Amino acid sequence: MLDVVANVLAQQKKPFLDDEEERLAMIVLRVSQNSNHATDSISRFFNETDIIRWTDYTEHPHKNEAYYRVSSWKRLMMTLYFMAPSMQPTLLPLVTKYFQKMGYLD
Repeated sequence: MLDVVANVLAQQKKPFLDDEEERLAMIVLRVSQNSNHATDSISRFFNETDIIRWTDYTEHPHKNEAYYRVSSWKRLMMTLYFMAPSMQPTLLPLVTKYFQKMGYLD
């Protein structure tokens, strides 16, 4: 299921409407609550997806699609930050990095 979420983000061509990021976040949350999925696999999903989203954005800074994907990724992580306190230590640095790279933080 985590691969499906990553693939949905990778194929995004326009801004999501109607809280799609929140729906995707709920998939990640449900997967994380399954005892068969180790915390390491969830952390790996966050780190790998973050690298992919930022690489895409860096390589295509003038393409709206790359911005939509990285922005949706940030909203998905922010949703999980508030919905799953146990994920906060993993998510805070990634969300903070978004705000730094976008020039909102020094």
